[in-house]
Amino acid sequence: DAGRDGVQASRVLLVGGTGKIGVAAAAHLLRTDPAICVTLAGRSAEGRKGAAAAYEAAMAAGGPADSCRVGTLRLELACSDDELEAAVRGYDAVLHTAGPFGEDDTSLLEACIAAGVPCYCDVADPISYLKKARSEAMNAKAAKSGTMALLSAGAFPGLSNLLAAKLARGGGMPSAVQDVDFSYFTAGLGGSGAVNLLITNLGFGAPLPRFRSGAYAPEREAGVGGGQVDFFLTEDDASFRRVGTRDVWPWPFPEAATVAEHLHIRGNSNASMGTAPDIWNGVMRVMCEVLPRDWWADERFSGAL
Repeated sequence: DAGRDGVQASRVLLVGGTGKIGVAAAAHLLRTDPAICVTLAGRSAEGRKGAAAAYEAAMAAGGPADSCRVGTLRLELACSDDELEAAVRGYDAVLHTAGPFGEDDTSLLEACIAAGVPCYCDVADPISYLKKARSEAMNAKAAKSGTMALLSAGAFPGLSNLLAAKLARGGGMPSAVQDVDFSYFTAGLGGSGAVNLLITNLGFGAPLPRFRSGAYAPEREAGVGGGQVDFFLTEDDASFRRVGTRDVWPWPFPEAATVAEHLHIRGNSNASMGTAPDIWNGVMRVMCEVLPRDWWADERFSGAL
């Protein structure tokens, strides 16, 4: 393959590439380097949706001239290990822009390691996935194959991990950190509402990966508790006018555990979020207090809801 300027191209496969995040990531890669060619992979990648996604990525990157650098590939992650390995073989990098959000679904990571893909990146967040993917056995396989795997590189916990680490290093030694507390507010999901709501609902059935008194103490209490949080420092901040004080409730964001572990905190960790309009925060709390946790953990129930 050749890039736009005839230079030998780097081939990047984006799994979940026809979604909003996948298209945005593809456009960014195309803009960043004229010697990159991307393939948008997914269940509907070779249909009308795939064609529309490829066109959108090319236009966002620079225009019709970039369309030759965007391809599509129909890919079912539920396929066999051999099929998955064959699909990723030959790529310079594989970006999983749609998870994985399964509790221990390391199939794509393992396929990349088996195929010797030089770089793998995902936006996963389940704690159980992180433990399996970061195991000594998986690390040894990756090292042997020459695969560099960057896990959980999304907003949660990727960016939040980095922000917390930077703050801790700027304010003293990590061992001096007592508590860590993350609070988020979101209004609008960029067209990915159905998927985000499903993930949120499933999270209400999972344990909160939090620390108490310096020790890991998970508990199934997502959606219950929380309170009011000021998303500003002073009333002169733009965030005072645009966001202000918001109601938040706990959700199993992994950074409550990953950051607490990395910084060796002595106290407690929490991670909470809130949304708008505020009535939804109250509705969520009531439902989490009334409905059994096992119902939330059932994808059929959370998906229907």
